[in-house]
Amino acid sequence: MKHQIIAGGLLLGLALTASATVYNYDYTVNTTITDGSPVGITEAAVLSGMTGNGGNLVGNVDVRLNISGGFNGDLYGYLVLQSADGSTITSILLNRVGRTDAGGFGYTTAGMTVTLSGHMTQGYANIHDVGSPGAGPYLADGRAINPNGNFSGASTAAGLNMLNGINANGTWMLFLADMANGDQSTLVSWGLDITVVPEPATRALGAFGLVIGIYAASRRLRRQQLV
Repeated sequence: MKHQIIAGGLLLGLALTASATVYNYDYTVNTTITDGSPVGITEAAVLSGMTGNGGNLVGNVDVRLNISGGFNGDLYGYLVLQSADGSTITSILLNRVGRTDAGGFGYTTAGMTVTLSGHMTQGYANIHDVGSPGAGPYLADGRAINPNGNFSGASTAAGLNMLNGINANGTWMLFLADMANGDQSTLVSWGLDITVVPEPATRALGAFGLVIGIYAASRRLRRQQLV
């Protein structure tokens, strides 16, 4: 009986893991981000047809950014999901990375090719704290404060994990602005890796049904072996 319980637990875990589907989207834009202008640029993608084993909820989002030139510490950017379920969620991707107070400057490094993730449990560094970013993944900045404000002790709660549990289908909008004069950045390309999962109740019931089915089959097999 003990072995059957352990096997059931393993099957449940496998079933939950297998229920996710990842959708990848890539956009090459080569769009100049106006230097020293809060107006910024907006790139939008209308996405539909995403479903993971009967569900369409966001399980995780990774955002890929390829930015050249400029000063990384000047950049402010966010991702908006206007979902098919009627909700609108905004995640702060970059907010003057490296800046600590109202009068300071962010990092002076030029450009980045990074992946920003909503995986809070992976122990990733926050992009705000990475002076010379590599490929990542890093956690999105998440600081929903004025880009010209005081960053000391600011909350990082507005990360990409805010999108989890929302219908993934809808309009996804990337906004980027250069908040200080000095040099010009270009958004070369951007992309989304969206993990879609069913609703928790549906997922759990499906996994439970699988475990029960395997257990029943093993019982029948044992009876046949004893005959």
